[in-house]
Amino acid sequence: MNGNKIGPELSRIAPKFQAILERTKPYILTFPGNLSQYNLSPWGLSINQEHIFSCIDSRRARFFDLLQSLDQLAFGPVGMPMDKWVFFDCGEMPGGICGLGVQASELPNDVKKLYKLEKNATDFVPISMYISIPMAAPGAWFGHNLSSANTVLGGNYQGLGLLTKVLALKVFNIKLMYGATQWDSKSLNIHLQISDMEMMSAYTPAHSFNKTITYKSIYNDKILIDSLSGKTKDSCGYDFLADTEDEEKMIELQKQIEQGSCFCINGRPIYQDDKSFLPIKQLH
Repeated sequence: MNGNKIGPELSRIAPKFQAILERTKPYILTFPGNLSQYNLSPWGLSINQEHIFSCIDSRRARFFDLLQSLDQLAFGPVGMPMDKWVFFDCGEMPGGICGLGVQASELPNDVKKLYKLEKNATDFVPISMYISIPMAAPGAWFGHNLSSANTVLGGNYQGLGLLTKVLALKVFNIKLMYGATQWDSKSLNIHLQISDMEMMSAYTPAHSFNKTITYKSIYNDKILIDSLSGKTKDSCGYDFLADTEDEEKMIELQKQIEQGSCFCINGRPIYQDDKSFLPIKQLH
């Protein structure tokens, strides 16, 4: 155990999240000139100096490799792994990467192998990350990537992805977030656990995957802490359910959005008869 001290606000979160914080350490990777804009002690949980990584420090090359290994674990199977230049150009320089990590000695040997680590490795290993990029509009950010190694780490890390995104939102001081995710993505359970998603697009040919939702979410401290309460954030009332495999419906919604309609996904996915649906409220 790393023994992180849990402050008063974090003492309100569910025990499983507290347990993860107690066995991990937060880190941030960014351009040094960005650090003054960030909160390096989110809810009193300090980010140690040795875990503040500069993307232009060649001595950190090993950590950059480990981040790419983490990305391969999460996105390699679905054909969306990133080259290092994408990390650098699209994340680390303009914005940053925030996540949680552990010492290599705390990882099982089979997990070390996935990270391409030797059995006696002593590295600090990232087991989750959230990449955020500031947009041109003041205060607006874009969520570029969320990934974690929870599928290979086991039950003790259930909820690692959600905790990581919440932590990163606090570190980067994000109140207004845009993002893009696929209709059938499991990450929707995470994004919608935190806040509703106003749909900017329902079908997105500009993306490599047409069946992508572009969304906007609003955050504040209460929303972030409440999302970690352990209580599932379900829809409080919707106008219709959208089948996450129905491409025709996605195109129809996109046409309505382009004609001025506004829709909001206001709860986590609903599963019925081995299918998943998104609860959608029409705002106007």
